[in-house]
Amino acid sequence: MTTQTLSRKEKRAAIAKASKLYGLKGDDALAIHNAYLTMQKGDLGGALRLAHPVTQRHPKNPHGWILLGSAALTQREGETAKAFFSQAVDCAPRGARALAGLGKAHVLCAEVEPAVAMMERAIEAGSKDVPMLLLYLDLTGRLGRRLHAAKLLEPLAQKLDSADLAYKLGLSLQEVDETKRAAACFQRAYALDPAPEAHQIAQAQALLYTQQIAGAEVRARELLNKLQDRDQLALVLLTALRLQRRGDEALTFAEAFEFATPEGFAQARGMVANVLQDRGDMEGAEAAYQEAMHIAGEQPRIRKAYGVFCYRDGRYAEGAPHYEKRLPEAQRRKLPVENAAPENLSAQDRLFVMAEQGIGDQIALLSLLRIAPLKQGAEVTFVGDPRHGALLHDNGLGIGHLSQPELNKVTPPVAPQEMVFLGDLTRYLPESAPEARHGPYLVPDADAAQEIRARYEALAGGRPIFGLAWASRSLIGALRSLPLTEMIAALPKGALVVDLQYGDTRDEIAAAQAARPDLTFHHDPAIDQMTDLAGFAAQLAALDHVITIDNTTAHLAGALGHPDAHLLLPAGSECMWYWGGKGAQDPWYGALHLHRQREAGNWSAPLAALSACFAN
Repeated sequence: MTTQTLSRKEKRAAIAKASKLYGLKGDDALAIHNAYLTMQKGDLGGALRLAHPVTQRHPKNPHGWILLGSAALTQREGETAKAFFSQAVDCAPRGARALAGLGKAHVLCAEVEPAVAMMERAIEAGSKDVPMLLLYLDLTGRLGRRLHAAKLLEPLAQKLDSADLAYKLGLSLQEVDETKRAAACFQRAYALDPAPEAHQIAQAQALLYTQQIAGAEVRARELLNKLQDRDQLALVLLTALRLQRRGDEALTFAEAFEFATPEGFAQARGMVANVLQDRGDMEGAEAAYQEAMHIAGEQPRIRKAYGVFCYRDGRYAEGAPHYEKRLPEAQRRKLPVENAAPENLSAQDRLFVMAEQGIGDQIALLSLLRIAPLKQGAEVTFVGDPRHGALLHDNGLGIGHLSQPELNKVTPPVAPQEMVFLGDLTRYLPESAPEARHGPYLVPDADAAQEIRARYEALAGGRPIFGLAWASRSLIGALRSLPLTEMIAALPKGALVVDLQYGDTRDEIAAAQAARPDLTFHHDPAIDQMTDLAGFAAQLAALDHVITIDNTTAHLAGALGHPDAHLLLPAGSECMWYWGGKGAQDPWYGALHLHRQREAGNWSAPLAALSACFAN
């Protein structure tokens, strides 16, 4: 119904409604409303004819400027759009439409950092502009800020009816190995729109990521007979077979399947290498990696996998050129590996070390600053998760901390050569003795540790106090995990067991209590390791003994130099490279007691060794 065909009563009602929406009165409110409708139909000229006079009469109202800016965006006139949307933002600093439009205008002007900052303001203001959200996701992915972006976008992806946003956010989270979070996005995408092949494949991946391994296998086999994009399904199936310890089937399938793309073939060869490592066939694994790299070239996942394969074997010089290829080209253009070269590091009065990978990896890799050739007296700042701020207070490395958003506010502005990716410092491993990076560098809050210790001593009544972490909730982390009921078999009678495991552990603790009624189990509600790493460090410092699988707990205990921390390690490819391939001596921190599987999937040997430690 057009304005001309409205009755007087209908027009009054329309004006009243438009006035509330746009903060204008009378015909001007209706003109802005009709301008938005006209623009939605693709009639830019008609929309501008309606909006322009209102903008002249009401220059402090944002909507005319928004419409003018939107027209300029459509015509890809970046500077013009930026000028109009800037006027809109001046009128309404918290206006989601204006902020989103200005973010897009910055993109047209190739101003990436201002674009990201403005889009974040739009998201915080409640923007539901899906194209803007997708653009923000793409930009932050290229900048290596996927986790930061996901924190802002996950609530929106679960509310908005956009299968595309949910799916692409899932892909982004998958890239940084946040598989459980990716699963929730993939499930949402499939629920909103199950028709696209990509969403059906994502649903199979979601089953895998939520530990429904048998279900993922069944779904992958079913879709292999229906869909065109079979490579991803084959990789889902291979992963499911390996996680079920069906290595023979995985190898047979990988050899027989006809992959359509070099990338799919290379990833499959990487999985074959993992299965062969699980079996102790390191020569076969190396050959599989070489074949994958020959086919896929610079594919980051394969290059990183081979790099860490070499690192675990102590072949640092051989692995470094591959490990440095772990990041996508877009990130490398912004922050090249040459920034870690000695001639650059030794020239910088200040250095900003950029986080990558998970929290545990960041704690481990920070010790590389001890062997990097930094300029004497250089000011070094670690740019990472906000939780690191309190954790790094008074640290032994002498480094400061900033969160990623704070980096953009540094004055004078950070120069490109002043930034380096943390993992790029591994290039100095071949030139240094292990002892050069050994030793604690984190300092727990003494008062907090003392207060926690006093509470635990009151509960223990003179008995030894153990802290236990037994599970990694990620997909592949299942191969590094073991049931709590098995771990506690190594504990001495009557011990106090403090729960160090993140997530809901009530059922696991109940089963452990039934298996060992002589033990006392304690979950400390005052400590939340997911939000308070400094508090978690103080908790570890308060314990007599720490027993953990390979997770953040292990790295935090090592960086604290805990006097009696024990690490249970899997055999095969899931033994992280920091720990080397053999021996009970901790090669990374020089502090932990290592207990290794003799065969993949069998924890009897490390548990027996652990039990012997506490036999007396």
